Amino acid sequence: MSLTRRQALWTAPALAAARAALQAAWTPEWDRAVIEAALAGLDAQFDPSESMIARWVGSAYNYHSALRNMRVHPTRESLEYALLLLEAGEAARAERAIAIIERVVSLQETDPAGKFYGLWGYYLEEPAPKMTPADFNWADFNGSLLLLIEYRHGARLPARLREGVREAIRHAAYSVKRRNVTMTYTNIAVKGTFVTLAAGQLLEDRQLWEYARDRQRRFARTVDETGSFAEYNSPTYANVTLANLTRTRMCVRDAEVLALNDRIHERLWRHLAARWHVPTRQLAGPMSRCYSTDIGAPLWLQKALGGRLVFAGLEEIRARRVPVAGEVGVLDYRCPEEVARHFLEDRPPRQVRELFTPLVQGTTWLDKDYALGSANRGTFWIQQRALLAYWGGAARPACWAHLRFMHDEYDFASALLYATQERNLVLGLVNFRTPGGDKHPSLDMIRDGVFQASSLRLRLDVADPEARIRITGKGRVLVERPGIRLVFELREGAFGDRSPVLRVDREEGRDALVVDLLKTGAPVEVRWAEVGPAYLVFTLAINPADRLPEYESRLEEGRIQARWGELELAGAITPGPIEQQNAAFAEARRGRPVPAVRLSEERLFPGS
Repeated sequence: MSLTRRQALWTAPALAAARAALQAAWTPEWDRAVIEAALAGLDAQFDPSESMIARWVGSAYNYHSALRNMRVHPTRESLEYALLLLEAGEAARAERAIAIIERVVSLQETDPAGKFYGLWGYYLEEPAPKMTPADFNWADFNGSLLLLIEYRHGARLPARLREGVREAIRHAAYSVKRRNVTMTYTNIAVKGTFVTLAAGQLLEDRQLWEYARDRQRRFARTVDETGSFAEYNSPTYANVTLANLTRTRMCVRDAEVLALNDRIHERLWRHLAARWHVPTRQLAGPMSRCYSTDIGAPLWLQKALGGRLVFAGLEEIRARRVPVAGEVGVLDYRCPEEVARHFLEDRPPRQVRELFTPLVQGTTWLDKDYALGSANRGTFWIQQRALLAYWGGAARPACWAHLRFMHDEYDFASALLYATQERNLVLGLVNFRTPGGDKHPSLDMIRDGVFQASSLRLRLDVADPEARIRITGKGRVLVERPGIRLVFELREGAFGDRSPVLRVDREEGRDALVVDLLKTGAPVEVRWAEVGPAYLVFTLAINPADRLPEYESRLEEGRIQARWGELELAGAITPGPIEQQNAAFAEARRGRPVPAVRLSEERLFPGS
């Protein structure tokens, strides 16, 4: 006997699925579990002698701090701990929170005439004036935490401390106003807007409030220039931006401000949903900024979707078997319902193009077995993922391939990627900017275009224990695993009078395809002005047809024009200023420019 649709809904599997969905729904019990799990980790780090948490910093390079291999007391993480202690609600925990807040507030730079006004150092041991250089974002980060403490728990603080917290908020907010970052610095633009809005409202400071309202509108106008976000598709900083849009909704009361905040919030969710790859449960590339290529178990996303996309169960959270950010239990994350379905329902294979800035456009191909994404203009800064692929289903850790360029043992910020993509095919050019940075685009500039290097190499990292990587012909490498076939071909290149050398190696614990431009036994001096041609051209395909397109190119006057089937690309082959390299780049399909595609034609701020 066949079942009616209504009867089918109540079969045993359907009932089991319904029970599972009900258990997974995000409730206050989950918020409490997240907060308690986060506190369990932080409790163990608390140092009562300093009333701050303590951590060990190792030998790894840090843009702003010179401290290495020592025990330190971080300011931001201590304030995060204090907020969670207050959220827990117990008297003993509140006493500890008060001691922490007193300690951290006392570490702020409070001289309005000082260069570092309103800032904290990362660590007690390294105040802002001693950092290399100071991170002005710490006014935004610590100011935003103090605002949450005040708005949610201010009445529980001793009167004198509460006044001190309000003064610290005022100093931080005016530091943010004085700095007045560009609105293309997406996460800090939004975080600082929250800080100045919430501080202006709290302190009844008309000057600060008007600045904050204008700043919010300026940010909206910046998004309206392209319809999207300059700090695009970042698993880390999209969450920072969403968190501060959420904080604004939770703390600010002005109806006009909240209406614009909601429009920005919805646009950011649409931006993320466009590249969400349901089969792998990853945010497909390209990414402007990223710290971990595997998105892991983002509880903020699970909560925003009302528990309908489950990365971790309640017991896993309680047992701390997944990384837990305590503020997930505090913030009222919400994904708009009309957008939420794109995170939950798989769609047919599709290509997404999106203009992020007036110069940068991303292309992503989302297939049933894999996702491949690239930026037409990108860098090899360690935080950027200008060319990235995922495959292997929803298992963690994820399987991926990420293209990098290394100066000795660190990602080289002066290396540039220019690429054009159609579906599963990418044609790419690597060249170099001068002036430019070494490890960071701007904080450690290479002086006079001269630096030491023993190795300069392009590297395609492959994170997949099942994958087999092998050279199958001149300049050709094949990466294979069940269901995936990635073909990388080095088409041409040079580094002065050196020709690139292709090899397969194992670096940083994983298999990698390596193209050496420079490899010497000891460091040599590189002078960009004297190198001559310095470039690579490559093609990459995932699960291609049996016959790949033909490749052809020509060099003329310091520029290359390359064609791979329908894909056409032109760019510079000698190091030069970023403006010159960008101007030399062009991409086309059969002689026609690739169109710029906006995420939305709707303006966030009418009249912009």
